[in-house]
Amino acid sequence: MKIQSVKQEVFSLTYTSNTTQLKKERPDLTEGKDLRYKIQWIEILKQLKALRTQVLDISLVDLEQSEKMLKESLFKIGHLANLNNERIETDWQRIKLEAQFSDIHIEEL
Repeated sequence: MKIQSVKQEVFSLTYTSNTTQLKKERPDLTEGKDLRYKIQWIEILKQLKALRTQVLDISLVDLEQSEKMLKESLFKIGHLANLNNERIETDWQRIKLEAQFSDIHIEEL
């Protein structure tokens, strides 16, 4: 496998498009590595694949329960803030839509 192929796979798995972005967004993977060498990229790829298999241990049921809990929490907070159910449901749909395209950070909501 050529270095360019390894880099492209790393970029794909990290949702980055170049080395600069990778270093900025994922210093946990790049710190202390000399990215001029293929062996360093292969190590990053191995790390990513190991992390990915750990994350895949979450079941669909766990995800559905988590989503249900988040929605219930949003409604409780919304009611405390005197929002009506329609407004809260609109916010919930917006959150779900945003989650399809990027990571959601609770501070931004």
